[in-house]
Amino acid sequence: MQKWIMFSLFIIACLLGTGVLFQNITARQAEMAHEATAGPTLKFTAANYHFDQPEYTVKAGEKVTVSLLNKEGLHAVEIVGTNVKLDNNNKSMEYTFDKPGTYEVHCALPCGPGHADMKTKLVVQ
Repeated sequence: MQKWIMFSLFIIACLLGTGVLFQNITARQAEMAHEATAGPTLKFTAANYHFDQPEYTVKAGEKVTVSLLNKEGLHAVEIVGTNVKLDNNNKSMEYTFDKPGTYEVHCALPCGPGHADMKTKLVVQ
């Protein structure tokens, strides 16, 4: 009798685990579909005291989804001269860069000894 109870519990646990697994896959597929139809994106990937690119480029007058991914550490992004400010609570936003030029992008959250040098450029063409 005990073997049947253990076997039944094992089967139930497997079914629940499979359900959770497919639920996460479905959520990720929906997120990827949204990204594919969202239009142009500007993604800042922040690691300890640097961004993944020395310079980013977008077109003037085009609505862009700006997002932040913290790969290492805890960071926030501010694009000087705009109202774009991203952090862990606000990881993405849509913004239209109307004026061509070069904008400074820096980490807006003190993140350690290399924080002052954590800068990059955004070129709006």
